[in-house]
Amino acid sequence: MQAKHGRAGKHKRYQLAAVLALTVLLIILLAGRVLPVCAGKNVPVGASLKQAKPGQTLCFPLETTAWRVSDPYGWRKDPFTGKDTFHQGVDLACAEGTTVRAVLDGVVTMARRSATYGNYLCISHPDGQETLYAHMQYLYVRAGEVVAAGQRLGTAGQTGRATGAHLHFEFLTGGIRYDPSAALSLP
Repeated sequence: MQAKHGRAGKHKRYQLAAVLALTVLLIILLAGRVLPVCAGKNVPVGASLKQAKPGQTLCFPLETTAWRVSDPYGWRKDPFTGKDTFHQGVDLACAEGTTVRAVLDGVVTMARRSATYGNYLCISHPDGQETLYAHMQYLYVRAGEVVAAGQRLGTAGQTGRATGAHLHFEFLTGGIRYDPSAALSLP
């Protein structure tokens, strides 16, 4: 009798361990679907690009691989007026409804609508850094919320002064706008 009881107890322990292992595996798999994923790039500080600290990881602001730079930072012909104007961010063309993510941890300082930016939000980061995300279809966060790098902020759209679905992204340090292309490893 003793031997039977010993085997039954051992079998129950194995069953419990298997159930526990499957539960942990399921939690890990589900967390991968819910938690944000960062690009995992270490971004070096450029001579004039102070937005990232050495070794700091930035998340790419779009949750898709189907995007392209439709308008870079710098001088361009305004698509509405045809006049030369300075474009203060980078436009990332993507499908309307594409998830937009925070590139760094921070606090949402603005979540508004304007005639130019459409639905947009600003996030304040440590050391006087700020990011701006514009022309969004929907905003998932409000002013005052603390956000983590990779957290979903809303969806890309074509609100405001836009010619198609995209995310307009700006990076500021000390109130000065910098070209975010290097920090995001854009071509």
